[in-house]
Amino acid sequence: MGFELIEKKYLKNINSTAYKYIHKKTKAQLLYLQNDDINKSFSITFKTIPYSDNGIFHILEHSVLCGSEKYPVKEPFVELIKGSFNTFINAMTFSDKTMYPVSSKNEEDLKLLMDIYLDAVFNPKLLTNNNILKQEGWHYHLESKDDKLEYKGVVYNEMKGAYSSVDEIVDMHIAESLHPDTPYKYSYGGKPNEITSITQKEFIDTYKYNYHPSNSYITLYGDLDITSALTQIDSYLDKYDFKDYSNYKLVEQSFNKEVTREATYYNEEQKNKHYVAINYIIGKNNDYNVINSIDLIDELLLGNSNSKFRKYF
Repeated sequence: MGFELIEKKYLKNINSTAYKYIHKKTKAQLLYLQNDDINKSFSITFKTIPYSDNGIFHILEHSVLCGSEKYPVKEPFVELIKGSFNTFINAMTFSDKTMYPVSSKNEEDLKLLMDIYLDAVFNPKLLTNNNILKQEGWHYHLESKDDKLEYKGVVYNEMKGAYSSVDEIVDMHIAESLHPDTPYKYSYGGKPNEITSITQKEFIDTYKYNYHPSNSYITLYGDLDITSALTQIDSYLDKYDFKDYSNYKLVEQSFNKEVTREATYYNEEQKNKHYVAINYIIGKNNDYNVINSIDLIDELLLGNSNSKFRKYF
């Protein structure tokens, strides 16, 4: 077996036994939460740290699901939703990771879903099909010679719509002002004017560097055959060698004085309206006492119609 068990612990609060494994060859980490839940789950997550506002990891999330070596259909994701017993299926891009989770109450169905996802992330058609970037990212579009040349693409259109929202614009400026020295300042979804700068070479190089087992974290959950699952996962991971991905700076230092930032936006429906956001860096996300305290404060101040702030507005 390609995995080594390095830790076992019973977690009383979720009535589960946690098994932490490491893949011997690639050092990929895997967490299995064993319990009697028949709703079994699998997820593979890659650390994807933005280096610009081009949203390339958002486009890759879409693109790896456009067919693979073993499953060359154009839209396997759509076929999965229609043809399996899945209870949850998705793909999500975050500010520092990309996640591919799936669940099913049927173990054989979960094995198939796992195989489709593993083949998608490690053997995608995007490596040989240049049209996938054009479809999911961006391309030039012209209906007729008399029309104006314009940009189109699934993610380009999605983010163009997102940035028509003032809330999205405010969130963008919050991230840029709170995290000026880390990758969290970037728009991980992608700014439309930056999406169109992505080349095919950059697209492929970014995929090859980041979609590697050594840069992944795998989770399994529920009542399942862990030996069979580990063997299945190892059949994909064993083709790779270890790579070191430890060289990231993700912690922003606290400011020594208050920072003020002003920005403008154009939205006809929001004409003559102003937005104010007061933001704080509160620590690391694994400091659970701080996080829980902030969540409680948020609930007391804004969480419901009787909250302090809501009474004033």
